[in-house]
Amino acid sequence: MAKVSLAQHMQEHRHEPESQGEKAGPFITISRQYGCWGFSLALLLRDILNEEVAPGRSWNIYHKEILDRLASETNIEAEELDRHRRAKPKRLVDFFRTLSGKKVPSGHEIRNRMAELIRDLAVKGYAIVVGQGGAGATHDLPKGLSVRLEAPQEWRIEQIAFREGLTPTQARLRMNAKEAEKEYLRKLYQTRFRRTPAFNLMYDCSVFTMAQIAQQTVRAMKLKGCV
Repeated sequence: MAKVSLAQHMQEHRHEPESQGEKAGPFITISRQYGCWGFSLALLLRDILNEEVAPGRSWNIYHKEILDRLASETNIEAEELDRHRRAKPKRLVDFFRTLSGKKVPSGHEIRNRMAELIRDLAVKGYAIVVGQGGAGATHDLPKGLSVRLEAPQEWRIEQIAFREGLTPTQARLRMNAKEAEKEYLRKLYQTRFRRTPAFNLMYDCSVFTMAQIAQQTVRAMKLKGCV
């Protein structure tokens, strides 16, 4: 199957925006520094929220599934899409790629489509989105909560070393590489989604356990009238 232009795909599948304010949600987005346990928080939140959810409903976690869906839509490997999503634009390379007729989507196209997919999940509700620019993509939808996890560097280095079986030096190098990789995306999202503050809740993972953060997040969802 030939690869398709993601811009063309989005144009062909574009739908009129629905009244997303009242219909959207509930949803939670989780952003985290490398070394914080974002997916673990998502698992805890799903378990707690599903204990109280109405019959016929269930909370679901979305992370790599978003890129997997995009890969299915475009017939391009998820890993390749992720590389293009994170890469800085190289105008000369893009020019010659266009001349060659290779229809590889640009990082801009990929990020736009991912934001659209995330918004669709948020509107449908009962979604926990881990990373992927979820906070920015849903920043104007009221019936949700954006959570940010951070921690001091030394604490994160210990967590990375433990989780990935690395020495402290290896863990520090891994953390620095991952943070440099994310810096370009972070600046793009800050420019595109100009919300200050960028997140509703921010936690220091060296102070609170994941269980405590999960309980506080659920409590905040209830106070906000989301659940």
